[in-house]
Amino acid sequence: MRELSNNLLKKSELTACLCAPGVVAEALEQLMRGEVARPEFAACVRCDPVLALRIRLLPADFGSQQDLLRALLLAAPVAAGAVQAAYAARWRQSIAVAQLSQMLAARAGVADADTAWTAGLIHNLPDYLDPEATAQAADWLGELDAEGWLGDAARYHAEPLALGRAAHPLVRIVQLAYQLATRADAVDSVDVRAALAALQIGAGEAAQLLADSQSQVYQLAQRFGLADAVVSTQSAGLDRLARLYAGQAAQSALHGHFRRAQGAEQVFALLRDALRVLFGIERACLFAPAADGSLRVTPLIPAPSGLGALAIPPDDGHSALPRALTRNAPQQFERGEADAALADEQIARLLGVSRFLCQPLALHDGRIGVLVAGDALSGLNMSPLWRFTLAECAEAAAPVPALVAPAASAAPSDAIPRDRVRRAVHEVANPLTIMRNYVNLLSDRLGADSSVQRDLGIIGDEIERVARIVRGITSAEEASLPAASLELASVNSVVSELVRMALGTLFTPNKVNVQIDLNPDVPPMPLQKDLLKQVLFNLAKNAVEAMHAGGHLKFTTRMVMADGQRQVEIEVADTGPGLPAAVASHLFEPVVSEKGGDHAGLGLTISRSLVERMNGLLSCTSTPQGTQFLIRLPTLQNGQAPLTTTRYGSM
Repeated sequence: MRELSNNLLKKSELTACLCAPGVVAEALEQLMRGEVARPEFAACVRCDPVLALRIRLLPADFGSQQDLLRALLLAAPVAAGAVQAAYAARWRQSIAVAQLSQMLAARAGVADADTAWTAGLIHNLPDYLDPEATAQAADWLGELDAEGWLGDAARYHAEPLALGRAAHPLVRIVQLAYQLATRADAVDSVDVRAALAALQIGAGEAAQLLADSQSQVYQLAQRFGLADAVVSTQSAGLDRLARLYAGQAAQSALHGHFRRAQGAEQVFALLRDALRVLFGIERACLFAPAADGSLRVTPLIPAPSGLGALAIPPDDGHSALPRALTRNAPQQFERGEADAALADEQIARLLGVSRFLCQPLALHDGRIGVLVAGDALSGLNMSPLWRFTLAECAEAAAPVPALVAPAASAAPSDAIPRDRVRRAVHEVANPLTIMRNYVNLLSDRLGADSSVQRDLGIIGDEIERVARIVRGITSAEEASLPAASLELASVNSVVSELVRMALGTLFTPNKVNVQIDLNPDVPPMPLQKDLLKQVLFNLAKNAVEAMHAGGHLKFTTRMVMADGQRQVEIEVADTGPGLPAAVASHLFEPVVSEKGGDHAGLGLTISRSLVERMNGLLSCTSTPQGTQFLIRLPTLQNGQAPLTTTRYGSM
């Protein structure tokens, strides 16, 4: 049996294929003008092999989801830099074969002209894969047409014409168009003339069709900036910057997409749309911890009924689902892997996929679930678009606080008008966005150095945390806020990140030596990570200020039993002079600070309030030898059972 190249890709692999920058730009302009339903938009998109196919495979009602379409266009990988010259040549070949296929079909009357255009356009589809993308072996897209003739036309386009004499007309037309477009002497060759004669087309007429096709290809190449293969190596930095800001715009589009939801069910319906449109993921399901702690499929994403029979223990170290939860990181599963859990094999079989990605995902009720994305592209979890999508989904699913109506009594004379606060919050958001963008750009420039990337990641996380705090200022009064959504997090990691972040800016400049003693038995737990980080920073800052001439600060984590349940205890101890009795007796009450400057005297009051929001306790013990603050957090948060880990060998 002869070996044939696979010419159609899985939908997930299709999302990694390069698109024409000019086509994407023009389509975006038409979308911004509200012309998506007009013929001009379709005429533009049909000139890009990848976009034409992706949109063809979308549901019929997709046109109403403008934000998701905008995200698709903004996030589409485009040919830039050193690959642009090779891309332009492939694109011109695609358009040439598409034009000739359409002309031949119209002239011979043996196939639909639009279908012939599509078949010719995608004949070399795998050539558009991003060279940096790692795709698995290509599969057939069985949804192009009912009988599969489009797929056959693309797959067999390079076969000798003589072997296709009895093939479907669409296959023969694309074969002939390919020969005419790629062979300089095609019209004069015996096999091409025989194929033309079978369609009752003479050599002279074929030469004219070829000339007309070449003229139209040149016009389209001029229109979309692909006529010249000149590539400027100096544009690499601009290309990276453009991709960065396109990613930010895509996140904005996703924000608008998910804000259409009116409840958790709609949020996850919109997530399904995003998975299909942006990542080519048709088969997915969602597991969440049940009352007994086992992972069971939820109805938030429709799934095969057979999955309801599965209950996966949270300590099953072989299954990718609990591993994703305990490690708080995506896990990949491939069918046939050695030592794979049988439950994972059964999930893949019932979903009808060969592999899947397990992604931790915050749910609307505070639990942490596992999204199982079937046939996800390898490395998808590293994509910024993937992270944006999950973050916007989790934010949309979280309860929205209602604005508190102003009190009937007159506001205090020193109260800041609410509209002024809103304007200030809006203005603060702009530099925060710029800072976040530049952190991303620095990350791209500085390469794969793990320590540098870790530091930049911490900076980015802190910028985002500040942004969330600022956004929350105008949301509601603290007393009316619902419980914040939980994420699976490691207390030890939070402490480590805080120390690393503050070492050069807070501890070292103030001559404070820092020690951390982290108990490895402290498990990952559902946690409001931002709140804990804010509390620890407040305590650390207070300790540094108390040790005027420097000193020693120690962070300790341990597991304790309190009130009949296991709790995580975090101790922050300094070697300062201790607290005066008058101060210690009113330690957690809001008072006017004696520190001067911009201190409001509210740090410990806020810290205790934040710990209580996490269902924990904050206490203090102070002597002339130093002060120790204790934070105790239950491993049971909002009714969610703690997640346990299973150790194998020396792990």
